[in-house]
Amino acid sequence: MHNSKLIQVLKTFSKKEIKQFREFTQSPFFNKNKSVISLLDVLIKFYPEFQDKNLDAKNVFKIIFPDEEYDYFKIRNLSSDLLAVSMEFLKIIFFQKNEHQNTLYLLEQLRDRDLDKMFQKLFDVYYQKIKSNHVRDEFYYSNMADLKNELKSFYSPKRPNSDFNLIQEQLDYELTHFLIKALDLYTIMLHEIKQNNYEFKLEMFDEVLIYLEKNKDNIAPVLKMFYLIIMLHKENDDRSFYELKDHGKKIFDSLGFYEKYMYFLHMTGFCAERYNTDCSTDFMKEHFYLSKDNLETDTIVMGKIMYLDFVNHVKVAARVNEFDWAEKYITRFKDQLNEEKESTLNFSYGYIEYMKGNRLKALELLSQTNFPNFIIKIQVKILILQISYEESFYDQAIAMIDSFRHFLARENSVRENYKESFYDYMRITGELIRLKTSVKKKDLRSDLKRLKDAAEKSTQNQFGIKLWLFKMIDNFDLKKTGI
Repeated sequence: MHNSKLIQVLKTFSKKEIKQFREFTQSPFFNKNKSVISLLDVLIKFYPEFQDKNLDAKNVFKIIFPDEEYDYFKIRNLSSDLLAVSMEFLKIIFFQKNEHQNTLYLLEQLRDRDLDKMFQKLFDVYYQKIKSNHVRDEFYYSNMADLKNELKSFYSPKRPNSDFNLIQEQLDYELTHFLIKALDLYTIMLHEIKQNNYEFKLEMFDEVLIYLEKNKDNIAPVLKMFYLIIMLHKENDDRSFYELKDHGKKIFDSLGFYEKYMYFLHMTGFCAERYNTDCSTDFMKEHFYLSKDNLETDTIVMGKIMYLDFVNHVKVAARVNEFDWAEKYITRFKDQLNEEKESTLNFSYGYIEYMKGNRLKALELLSQTNFPNFIIKIQVKILILQISYEESFYDQAIAMIDSFRHFLARENSVRENYKESFYDYMRITGELIRLKTSVKKKDLRSDLKRLKDAAEKSTQNQFGIKLWLFKMIDNFDLKKTGI
């Protein structure tokens, strides 16, 4: 029974929920089979791990039916019945938590039963509650559309051919909600096109943008934010970035948690693109300030943190020498990592040490990472190669280049333009090692110029590889070579 669907569900219950579920199961309204209650009472003894060797179908059957011979189908059917009760329980607790749907269904019941005074009182109280909330996110417009529809349905049979304003108000709210959802999906698609080169069908994209362009001064603030995010993706320029930044600051308190998250996602995505594609450091500080604001407004995570996001925040801070902030971030959020916690912490602290100049300590920490994701694996390989070069561990660096080449050849998930840049990076690093170790010093200056020109032509600065090459070439110590 350890891996049954029923046990999988029970494992997700908190202590409070397991107690509530027992009370729920005892209610004749939801369950009239006393054996189902007995089964739950037995299973609760194994909560929360459900790993005891005695959690066996035969043992459970014997406890519930001590005088009967084991019947596989009977215990299986009993488990299915309890699983069905647990599904009803999940629906009920979700319904209880969802105030809007809860209120909406109750209003509908009161309306259908002609309990007009009770309907009007409940409607007025709930309507004022929604209106008094300063947040104006997608749920606000969706909820308001629902309420206008409910009020229209209430008045329609009582005073026909009137209250036309409710129809208009419902449409206005519905349209705003639709446009927010559509633009949200458009922005995600535009982001993924850049990230993963996936081709989406952006249905009605141009038509929606034409409408928004005509009405951008009169649309809801959150809708304008998504519109500006789209313009940031389309224009990809400084003006669009700062226009979105200014608008975001003005309306930030009126945004819901999700909208705040998406605002930061696309703003930081622009900064990252400037660094990774344009090899520009102009927005490194802006990138950090966004992460800092994200932390201070508690919108940096949506539940658990993915380790790729975690290390990204650390890198953004460390690149501008904000080491205290990076370490504060690690301390505050390390327990919210959803996976690969040990490797993530080793990478994060290793990156900080590297940026501080403590390369050997960084090498020790980075060597203790073991990530399944190819993106972070590449970053580890790059950092270890850089440290090996800077510490003059040339044999190790050459071996790392060879290992890195084989890894890229096998890894089909890496985009080809990224692969080309990584191959350029390895080739130029290998050339620098050759110049460092060669006894021939002829034409060294022209060789360095050639390598810098080659680095300039490389198309990507993913993980700072171009900037690192420029730094190594510019800092090439000619004196030690006798030039």
